Amino acid sequence: MRFLQVLIVVFFSMGVQSQHTVSGNFSPANSFRYILVYHLANNGVEYVTDTGVEDGQFSFTLPHSVSPGLYRLVYAVPQDEYFIDIIYNCEENIVLNFDLEAGIDIVSSKENSIYYDYFSEIENAKDAFMAFYSDGKSDKKEYMQLVDKMARIQNSYESKSKGLIADTFIQANRHYLPKKYMSLSDFLVEKKKHYFDHIDFTNGMLQASEFFSDKVLNYMFWAIPPGTPESGLVLEINKNVDFMASKLEVVPKILQTNVLAKAWKKANESEAYEVSDHIFETYLKKLAQETENDNLITIIETQTRLRKGAVSPEITWEENGEKKSLSSLSGASRYLLIFWSSTCSHCLNEVPVLHEQLKSIQDVEVVAVGLEDGTESWKQTIPKLPDFHHAIALEKWESPYVQTFSVQKTPTYFILDKDKRFLDRPESVEAVIENLKRPN
Repeated sequence: MRFLQVLIVVFFSMGVQSQHTVSGNFSPANSFRYILVYHLANNGVEYVTDTGVEDGQFSFTLPHSVSPGLYRLVYAVPQDEYFIDIIYNCEENIVLNFDLEAGIDIVSSKENSIYYDYFSEIENAKDAFMAFYSDGKSDKKEYMQLVDKMARIQNSYESKSKGLIADTFIQANRHYLPKKYMSLSDFLVEKKKHYFDHIDFTNGMLQASEFFSDKVLNYMFWAIPPGTPESGLVLEINKNVDFMASKLEVVPKILQTNVLAKAWKKANESEAYEVSDHIFETYLKKLAQETENDNLITIIETQTRLRKGAVSPEITWEENGEKKSLSSLSGASRYLLIFWSSTCSHCLNEVPVLHEQLKSIQDVEVVAVGLEDGTESWKQTIPKLPDFHHAIALEKWESPYVQTFSVQKTPTYFILDKDKRFLDRPESVEAVIENLKRPN
């Protein structure tokens, strides 16, 4: 019995000892309210815990049930933009400071100090090396000194990180280093050849990391053959996408989906639509279907439908007993779509102001779509907005227009060109007027 009691005490003592805290300060303090903590694994992101941030200070305890690996501290939305990643080895407390301008500062944690110090030093050395080329320098001795500095940093941190989780990332980040002076074009060719020499695509911890997805995206969009003309960029990027898609086949499909979704977003935001379409139609849509990520498909199809240069979906209405449609309008150089409601206080404040200011702007036609529960209030309001074309959607937030145009608030504005192609989605009356006053 005594032996059993000792075992129980030891067991629970070990459990208590294996729990560690993560604490620190965020600044500016009034910009932070909470932290959501997730474990990054190759089978997806797992919620762990959450805590509040008071006067910029936070602290939470990771339960003894968690495993060593990467953990994400999310502090705002969207969650895929506002986060800090840390390494937790189940052996140490972590203390850190984070500033929106200065970034992260590790106060206490061998794992994270080595990890963040390494990436800071190696990136600075790499920037100095690339500046040699951009500054037009040719001193071969200086060139090799820069190469040697990168090698020393790499070797030093590989030695420091032995036995640590950080070593996985430091080893994987080993750069191609020339053994003698090379022209920029020759260096870029060799760098592309050796870009993934040290990355194990089957390593689960790497797969789940932002480091891994950043490496993949950098290759897709920046590993372009020297001398490629602008007209050939899309072809070369799409070749890189195809190459990376084949490399990613050993990665779990949920992570393939996440990486390619980031690639799609990057291409879409850069208005490289031939690239984003290639990613989605060739790879991402199928992966999203296989992983049952219908929401991702909906988001991408919506953004594609509403992107700059796309022809607006149709809008129809009756005007003086005659059926009208957006596509049938002609004669204006620009068209303004307004999704509003006669029961929305913001709309009743903004839209009349906009109506008045539009009187001084020529060659613009307005289609105002009322998202309404009934017709009474709408009929009473629209006479105050003459010269607008007025459509009504009686299902209000259940109206097909809400989903088609991704209307999440009223009023929502779109500016179209003379061919009814999207030009902009301004967020305010001031932005609408500023846009419409610009020369075509």
